[in-house]
Amino acid sequence: MSITAKEIFSEHRYGWVIAAVSTVCLALGFGAGSTVSVFMKPFEQEFGWLRADISMAYTMHTIGAGLGGLLWGGLSDRIGATRIAFIGAVAMSTGLAMLSWQNALWSVCLLYFLIGAAGFACLFTPLLALTGLWFNARKGLAIGIVTAGGAIGQGVVPYLTQLLTTDFGWRDAAFYLGAGYAVVLLPLLFLLRPAPSVQHSPGQADRPDANLWGVPHAITVPWLSLAGFFCCICMAVPLVHLVPLGIDLGCSPGTAAGMLLSLMVSGVFGRIFFGWLADRIGGLPAYFLASLAQTSVVFWFTQTRNVAALYQLSVLFGFGFAGVMTCLLICAREAAPARMSGLAMAIVSLAGWVGMGLGSYQAGFFYDVTASYLVSYGNAAIAGIVNLLVVAALIWYRRSATGMSRPTAAALFPRSKTRHAPADRPAG
Repeated sequence: MSITAKEIFSEHRYGWVIAAVSTVCLALGFGAGSTVSVFMKPFEQEFGWLRADISMAYTMHTIGAGLGGLLWGGLSDRIGATRIAFIGAVAMSTGLAMLSWQNALWSVCLLYFLIGAAGFACLFTPLLALTGLWFNARKGLAIGIVTAGGAIGQGVVPYLTQLLTTDFGWRDAAFYLGAGYAVVLLPLLFLLRPAPSVQHSPGQADRPDANLWGVPHAITVPWLSLAGFFCCICMAVPLVHLVPLGIDLGCSPGTAAGMLLSLMVSGVFGRIFFGWLADRIGGLPAYFLASLAQTSVVFWFTQTRNVAALYQLSVLFGFGFAGVMTCLLICAREAAPARMSGLAMAIVSLAGWVGMGLGSYQAGFFYDVTASYLVSYGNAAIAGIVNLLVVAALIWYRRSATGMSRPTAAALFPRSKTRHAPADRPAG
């Protein structure tokens, strides 16, 4: 079903400005962590560090993003997203520039932790929560567009970083990257505005814990976090280790970086599509479908040496993985009351970031042990299957708790009533 221009602009029009600013911020935020994949080879060559040890920098980044998200996400519910976003822009720009002077692995890991905790975390959860509060009928589409910025950044920033590294070396590349972040981010943040007051349905004002799922968020948010943990173990392996895998298979660094870029360009469309789909069938069923797409592809990266096939797998994986992140955040927003939307997203994101860190590290560890990525990508596929089982169980629980009919093909993926039902009733 197509979306008309009238439907798109039925929301507060300034919400689309908020969405545009948030898209750029998340593009640069996600891209900052992805630079580890580009710097992995230069670090290995200059310092002799193992890939598992270098991967720990990404792990520290994800842990920082998760822990920082709890602080900044909860704080954004109280003081708003704009002030926090300025802190993040300064911290992330400074941290990237400071990488250029580092010679020790511990200091590189510490900087990536700070880039995640005081930089990216200040942009990710607060801006997503702010965007969600600006929209109602098109919440899924808006969050899909904003998270699509992350897919763009995870493809474009590493690609540009690879070009800078090739021309100037990794130290100058890191410094130029930090300076560029400051120039782009700081002026954009002046466009942010608080969301309009949340409108309550009749009878909802005295029920502050009401949510779109109609089941206790104290149960569903931890359940979503468990799913996100295993989901992100699966997705982290190609995101961090696709470029090194491509180089090991004989590709040039530019060609290998191009595979990651193709993955992320496909992810742009995946995030928008699954955001659109979530508006129609609900966040949780859309999350299941995106997870299925991601899991069914990930292991096959190790089963071919053909460059064209690797590019095709990158496109397929990118479309699915991107939808996973979008739908997981939509689920967190739907499962929690509006008063704690930032905190709920932060809790689910923390579990996801821990999974990302573990997935990245185990991939580097098993590569160092076996000199192959076979076990690493196999573990990613197993984690993806566990995620699907957890999501299927959550779908069953929601339907049992709300008295809906037993799951059938039609019942598992109904048309969403988000735009018509009161906010305290289940959607999708």
